[in-house]
Amino acid sequence: MKILIFEGIATSGKSTVISGLKEVLPGLNIEVVGESETHIPIMKEKADKHIAFFESLINKLIANKPDLLIFDRLYLTQAFRAKCSINDYAEIEKLLSKYSPVTIFLKVDESAIASRISKAAEHRRSDYFASRGESSEEIAQYYIDQQRNQLKLLEQSKLPCKIINTTEHSYEKVIKEINTLVNEK
Repeated sequence: MKILIFEGIATSGKSTVISGLKEVLPGLNIEVVGESETHIPIMKEKADKHIAFFESLINKLIANKPDLLIFDRLYLTQAFRAKCSINDYAEIEKLLSKYSPVTIFLKVDESAIASRISKAAEHRRSDYFASRGESSEEIAQYYIDQQRNQLKLLEQSKLPCKIINTTEHSYEKVIKEINTLVNEK
């Protein structure tokens, strides 16, 4: 079993890449765990680290024994929101390390974040970004800060990671690169 943990700010392309990856790996038993299971249930409790929540979720999913387990976000987003260090998630990383995990961080150039958020706001719920700030500049800054923080957390993580720039929306290239990573022995 391999585990891929996709992280990145809103609009970085996580859902697009995960969907494309499923298409190029039809022979594998793939289980995708979306934000509705990893992020949404704990969204209102910003200060909590949610260690027990993540541990329980991972154990439940590992028991299903898929060939590839894909998380659309896991603990990095919560670490940012709760202002935690990566050491606070040492138990989670230790649990994951048994299953060939790779954190794939989809990075967006800071100069493009405001534009990406603005464009995405046209297609998402009207309140999706509103809680991140009162102006478009504040909202963009929130996501810039989130990305910077998560990249710092990744530097300290014990898990292998791959940072891929998705600013240019070259998702086919990204999917091909991750497909190669999945197929490595």
